[in-house]
Amino acid sequence: MAALVKRWGPCLLVGVLSAWLASRATNIGDWNADGGPAVEALAAGRVGQYLQWSGLTGPFATAIQAPFVAISGSSGVGAYQWATFPCLFGAGLVGLYLGRVAARRGASQLAQVVLSLLFLLNPLTFEALRLGHPEEILTAALLVAALAAAAERHSMRAALFLGLAVASKQWAVIGALPVLLVLPTHRIKAGVVAAAVAAAVFLPSIVASPDSFLGAQQVASGTPQNGVAGPLSVWYPVASSTTVVSSVSGERFVAQVEHAPELAASVSHSLIVLLALALPLAVAWRRGLPLSPSDGFALLALLALLRCVLDPVDNLYYHEPLLLAFLGWDAVSPRRAPLRSLLAVAVALALSRAWHEAMDPSALNAAYLLAAGALTAYLASSLLGPIRWTRVQKTQFSGEGTQISGIKSADLRSM
Repeated sequence: MAALVKRWGPCLLVGVLSAWLASRATNIGDWNADGGPAVEALAAGRVGQYLQWSGLTGPFATAIQAPFVAISGSSGVGAYQWATFPCLFGAGLVGLYLGRVAARRGASQLAQVVLSLLFLLNPLTFEALRLGHPEEILTAALLVAALAAAAERHSMRAALFLGLAVASKQWAVIGALPVLLVLPTHRIKAGVVAAAVAAAVFLPSIVASPDSFLGAQQVASGTPQNGVAGPLSVWYPVASSTTVVSSVSGERFVAQVEHAPELAASVSHSLIVLLALALPLAVAWRRGLPLSPSDGFALLALLALLRCVLDPVDNLYYHEPLLLAFLGWDAVSPRRAPLRSLLAVAVALALSRAWHEAMDPSALNAAYLLAAGALTAYLASSLLGPIRWTRVQKTQFSGEGTQISGIKSADLRSM
């Protein structure tokens, strides 16, 4: 009995915590316009309608939500709450996995618990739920799981998680190279398997409605001309301001809307993808292969940060993969307290408060870019900075009489 509790107790606790978080999701947000129609169509057995939906949420995320909505028989807020549960539960299981990874690297039991809990209990998870995007939580968790599996040398497990992450939300492609470069062997095979998994999940939609599928990918890969630029973006200072007047229930509202320059619409997403290809290759050239697990998570954090900064429409929940990458980084760092994770959660909490307390957008943008610039410099220097060299002390092997002295070896820092 005690063995059963020890083995399955944490999973049960994660389930209870996920159900509690799901019950607090009382605001549907974008769900009705994005993943919701597809989930409800599949839950009702309207498979053809489901396959033709052109929302941005990937088919894996909607497919795992649909059975829970079908079981509930709910609609509206009730359906949304049931749909969030499998995304939260999946993320919680990844948090437990990270705790076990940390345990195998000598972390204390307290550090294991902190890492596991922070995977769900953080301000960005609440923000994603508030705005109707539980698939963002699932996608970020799957990507971190893929990198953690690669760090544990499980190439096929890493490939499966990576493929499912891409099939949940397209932005997960930014994590493909960090995952593959951390693998010690079978990188090409893992890449092919990951691509095959994603393709297999997308295939029914492609066959049923290629136009809808291509339309969704075009929306995901581009930014509308003259689209909005948010204060959490590098494009905000060069945005043009427009006064918008609207009327709701007889009340007149006036708002200032910042429009991103045409350059942002044409290059922002392409630049994100280009950096997701170029930076990992530069790091691999600098550090050698395979990348250490710590370098892999630092690289994922850097790419996730650049994705946020360079996107004109940078929502707060976009930073979820950045935060979870820091949790993964602490999990693979031997015998270290999760200080990065605690600091990242503290910064996320401060950012969330500034966002919701309607801080002046220009001041928020200045503070955000300052912090993002400092973090970018820290991550880039840790990955591309000088490689320190250490001298191996004179050593004699017993029984052989062979001596080695003056040999230099690269310090593949775990920090």
